[in-house]
Amino acid sequence: MLIWGGLFILCDSAPSRLGVPSDITQRHKGARMQREVPAISTPVKATDSDHRSHQNQEKPKENGFWDRVSHARRHCEYRPNQVLSMRLDLIQFATNTAMMLSMMLIPLFAEKELGANHTEIGVIVALYGLCLFVSSYLFSKASDAWNIKRLLIAGIALSAVAYLLQVFSCDPISLGLARGFLGICIGIYPAALIMHVHGMNRSIGKFISFGSLGWAAGFIGAGIIGVTGGYDLIFAASSVLMLLSAITALTLPEVKIRRMKVRYLSLDTVRVNWAIYLAFMLRHTGATAVWVIFPLYLVSIGADELSIGIIYAINPLLQFFMMRRLDGRDMVALVRCGYLISVIAFLSFIPSPVFYYTIPGMILIAIAWSFLYVGSTELLLRTNQDKAAAAGMITSVVSLSLVAGSLLGGVLSHNFGFTAVFLVGAGLSLIGFLISVRYVEN
Repeated sequence: MLIWGGLFILCDSAPSRLGVPSDITQRHKGARMQREVPAISTPVKATDSDHRSHQNQEKPKENGFWDRVSHARRHCEYRPNQVLSMRLDLIQFATNTAMMLSMMLIPLFAEKELGANHTEIGVIVALYGLCLFVSSYLFSKASDAWNIKRLLIAGIALSAVAYLLQVFSCDPISLGLARGFLGICIGIYPAALIMHVHGMNRSIGKFISFGSLGWAAGFIGAGIIGVTGGYDLIFAASSVLMLLSAITALTLPEVKIRRMKVRYLSLDTVRVNWAIYLAFMLRHTGATAVWVIFPLYLVSIGADELSIGIIYAINPLLQFFMMRRLDGRDMVALVRCGYLISVIAFLSFIPSPVFYYTIPGMILIAIAWSFLYVGSTELLLRTNQDKAAAAGMITSVVSLSLVAGSLLGGVLSHNFGFTAVFLVGAGLSLIGFLISVRYVEN
């Protein structure tokens, strides 16, 4: 149902999105207008010969509704690039849905089912982030040299196996190992996927927006399944979605991109773009510290699993609509605004006596992340020759932030409470803003 929902959104535009040429649409529109508006002419007296010739003529057949439909279908030509874009959007949607299905309730699963404390939960999430960092760093560089279609298929297929392995977790250690293996697998394909999009000259913002839509579907799905079906069903559903994504990736054509000789241990890309990466990492470290304890915080102020899923879904749903409208903007200004809005958003979580008081903060987070993620990715693609490595390194920065933020959030909440985590998140976002003002330029 989630995948078909994504397809429905892909296909809800005008007939030209489906490949029906606009001149055909105009001809049908003109034909309907001619049938509806009678012609005005000067009366002419008919002669006997006119009557006889008119009787010998066969009456024309009226074009009914189904005749017009069949005529349109005969002239309908699907645009290859449009179909390929739909497949890429579907992969982006399904893989992100699978990711958030498993990720959102991991803290609750570790605490309720496996008996983990807050510090152990932080270690579990940090291990996932560390493995994701190493994997995404290496395979982002590999995407500039290797066959990106093979990388994409391999990464998605291995992730399907890794999601299913979480079903067999019986203690915090086994869950940590399963999440670590999943981090390695997930790090393989993001750079290869975004290079498919870049190679087809597709809008980066619109493509990323389907990831946010997948997050929303994953959050809501996790909330519903968590209440009715249990955690094992969540992990199995994630595995099935990844398997469907791998099958879809098999139908993609080879995309020609510029191949480069890659030095895997070189830090040249990081050195050139250090300001973008550092500011982004600091802000996301604070954000991860918040998100690793946020489900526990919501439960403490009266939320259940379904309420948590709905609140989490607000953020990516708004991102979906925001990201699609950021093409052609001043990306440096967007990035700076994103950091400032993040400061306000994290501070807004502090006085929350009831769980639904966090909704305004989630709206601000959606705006901030849309500005930051699209703006930073566009800047890296525009200013670097090794585009796969530069843009894919965003995933590495996110995963490194996941390591530091998870440990930070677990330790802070365990020793000082939830408020300390929100204050640190706001402070790190402010430092990211100052770095962007001083060093990030067009």
